[in-house]
Amino acid sequence: MGGARFTRRVVAAWCIAVAAALGAAVMWPGAATAAGCAQGRIRTASGCTALVAARREVEAIVHRQVEANGLRGVLARVDVANRTLARVAAGNSMAGVPTNFRMHFRIGSIAIPYVIDVLLQLQDAGRLSLDDPLSKWLPKLPNADHVSLRMLANSTSGYADWVQENPTFLNTLYANVFRQWTTNELLNIALARPALCPPGTCFHYAHTNFIILGKVIHRVTGRPVAQLLRQRVLRPLGLRHTAISALPEIPRPVLHSYTVDRGPYEDSTYWSPSWTIAASMIMTGTIGDVMTSAKAFGRGALISKAAARQRVAPTSAGLTGFSQNLYYALGIVILNTWQIQNPQLNGWTAIQAYLPSRRIAVALAVTRRKPAAATGINYSQQLLEAISAYLTPKHPATFSATG
Repeated sequence: MGGARFTRRVVAAWCIAVAAALGAAVMWPGAATAAGCAQGRIRTASGCTALVAARREVEAIVHRQVEANGLRGVLARVDVANRTLARVAAGNSMAGVPTNFRMHFRIGSIAIPYVIDVLLQLQDAGRLSLDDPLSKWLPKLPNADHVSLRMLANSTSGYADWVQENPTFLNTLYANVFRQWTTNELLNIALARPALCPPGTCFHYAHTNFIILGKVIHRVTGRPVAQLLRQRVLRPLGLRHTAISALPEIPRPVLHSYTVDRGPYEDSTYWSPSWTIAASMIMTGTIGDVMTSAKAFGRGALISKAAARQRVAPTSAGLTGFSQNLYYALGIVILNTWQIQNPQLNGWTAIQAYLPSRRIAVALAVTRRKPAAATGINYSQQLLEAISAYLTPKHPATFSATG
């Protein structure tokens, strides 16, 4: 539903191009050496595989998942280093409208790493520290003396979410899916709920953390967060097709979404996204932009090397349900060394994933037919599992094996 939802058994998201693609038969510098295969080949579960064969198998994986799971539309792209291995647009956005790579969709929690990078840029500039207590910036918030900015960024603050396990909010939301919620409304609902644990002692994914971080960023800089995101992230990375807006409108063409959240199977494309996170962080984008950001954040393109190390440090790995193989870092899931965001909201699921050791990035967006929508499964995760099992068998992104 919202930007991202996590259990301690399975990391499941709710709520999420630097270079032009070359022909798959052409090998690119560096990738062969990293994969340990001769030029023109890539290591897969089948061994050193010709690039054309690897591309065809990735395409086949996507089409098998569409057929097996009853998916409606899928946009999938896999890059190795700075080149594209495979691109697949399968199914339809609407009846008679095939999916295509120009289509926009809501990216949900994929926007959270953008916010974290602004936070880390400010730390690099000496304007704040992740170890700062929240009380330094927002002293009136609950537990402000004991919650650090790092706890907000890795969701160990103990703050509750406004929608998770809150049937009153859900009933209100579904009664009017076009209602425009304000950021302060959402934050007040969340902070009125009891804390889930003392700060730093448990992991609980709550968008409350990121609303508060946005307020800290605004307090430190005196500038609107949306403006900072455009100037410090979107423009430097060339994300020309990523837009910030809490309104229902989506730039055309649109990958339509469908859900059974209210009972009937219905088009939920233009439901208000305003309930999902701070208004300054609600975004739409394209698969191309998601791919660009996956690689940029995976390489630490916008921050110092020290900040990039902090971004993936296992600060929550010792908490219940987590390990060195699965934990929530600063705004991202680390799963078997993959860096992942996996949003699910208003009928869309998506994936942004990067495996540094192989320089492999995956960008996915999925919509579902009625039976699949009724399961509540994030099929983008299942698709990433299948792709990673083939391309990176030593590092599969297996969500179902994390408990």
